[in-house]
Amino acid sequence: MSKWSVAKETVATLGEQAQDHGADSAGMLEALISTALGALAAEKDAAYVKNFVEYEVSSLNVQHIDVQRLT
Repeated sequence: MSKWSVAKETVATLGEQAQDHGADSAGMLEALISTALGALAAEKDAAYVKNFVEYEVSSLNVQHIDVQRLT
């Protein structure tokens, strides 16, 4: 299983469990993103995380295919 498949399963599971935790899917994703960014900063550094987030945000409205993310 690829890292992208594991991530997609995690996101789906969070959405399914949201009500159990008094949250909605968006709230669960926000918690995941915040937690993941903190963990990524601990692995890399703040500048890396900032560049990563800026790249991902700038890609939100761009139509492109990332083969790894489709798996």
